[in-house]
Amino acid sequence: MRKTISRSVLAGAVAVSLMTLAACGGGDAAPKDNSEVKGEGYDGPAVELDFWNGFTGADGAYFDEMVEEFNTANPNIKVTSTTMEWGDLYPKLPIAVQSNSGPDVAVVHLDQVANQAAQGALTPLDGVAESLNLTEADFAQVVWDGGMYQDARYSIPLDIHMHALYYNKGVLEAAGLDPEKPPTTGDELIANLDVLKSKGVQGMWIDSSGWMRTWFTALLAQNGGELFSEDGTKVTWNSEAGVKAMTWMADLINNGYSPANVGQDGYWKAFATNENAYVIGGIWELGNPTFEDIEWGVAPLPVIGDQAATWGSSHQFVMTTQVEKDEDKLAAAAYFVNELSKDSIKWAKANQVPARLSVQESEEFLAIPHMEMFAGTVAQTSLPQTFPGLADSFGALEEAINAVLLGNATPQEALDKSAEAGQLIVDDNRAKYGY
Repeated sequence: MRKTISRSVLAGAVAVSLMTLAACGGGDAAPKDNSEVKGEGYDGPAVELDFWNGFTGADGAYFDEMVEEFNTANPNIKVTSTTMEWGDLYPKLPIAVQSNSGPDVAVVHLDQVANQAAQGALTPLDGVAESLNLTEADFAQVVWDGGMYQDARYSIPLDIHMHALYYNKGVLEAAGLDPEKPPTTGDELIANLDVLKSKGVQGMWIDSSGWMRTWFTALLAQNGGELFSEDGTKVTWNSEAGVKAMTWMADLINNGYSPANVGQDGYWKAFATNENAYVIGGIWELGNPTFEDIEWGVAPLPVIGDQAATWGSSHQFVMTTQVEKDEDKLAAAAYFVNELSKDSIKWAKANQVPARLSVQESEEFLAIPHMEMFAGTVAQTSLPQTFPGLADSFGALEEAINAVLLGNATPQEALDKSAEAGQLIVDDNRAKYGY
């Protein structure tokens, strides 16, 4: 059943959100009150919506198809999609919105929601969620909660994506290991790596690129640690849990399970050429074309630390302050977001776990290979903490990881140094954004 979007109710709800924010020192004027939209879906006057996203990979084709299908089904709404690299989208978005040349709707990663909201680019969506009857019962809780900033909702979840353990069945079988029995604990994984090593195979390659931050984050969470304090004011990645995580990663090289000085993504190349048995990688690798000539599987990340955990993030729909000025656009944008969220089974085929629980529980979703396994790890997924500017400090952490994995520093030394540098960035951003 298609949801009726009432422009006047929606405008009023957004106005309340904006007035609440204004009472706290921010916000703009509420949109004008126009007549209600009657009937199913959006049946107001024809509107055009500009939509920005960073889906430059193979997933972009799936999303473009979803937008095209929406446009075909809703001739009075024309959504024009603009795709760019995420690294270009994030700095461009607040500047473009400020000059009224930005999008009406966008998709951003979870760790960007607070950042963009703090820069005044986003409109609060409490009223939109209320109008659409969206609650935490409709979504995986970890991604629903992540859309909040300063007690207001600024995003609607699209998906959740996470890491798991990919394994090369041919390499394992050649070493005499059971290719249908992936390790579930750190001890089992190391035991298998020792067997592989005895056969002349370095079974779990690791590089020193910034992407290793995601491996570190998963292992940090498994050891009970967090990158930052709960209130987002302190860098905590140099904790005992952080040292354990970093030491485990370094020992892959020190103990001969990985070559030293592996080039970026070299572990995937080795995996695809039967030189490497195990890789920690994202759900999006399910469609990796280099896997076509190998037998492989994927399983939850083994419990290497004290508890199950894996790295993850989420794509989230946001609406900019531009759209709040026109309640027809606001209603159309709300309908667009809701429809793509409800009908995100196609997005699952792009190798993402839809945030909408009704989609996760559908037979069509469960029939997609490996998706049920990934969806089963949602509750174990460690998502970014949502404070503005925290991600700016990740460069310092990545430098520490690089130094350790190249053998230029000990885990404690590197993490302490990077935590000090990261703390300066966090302090600057706290002053800048006022939290």
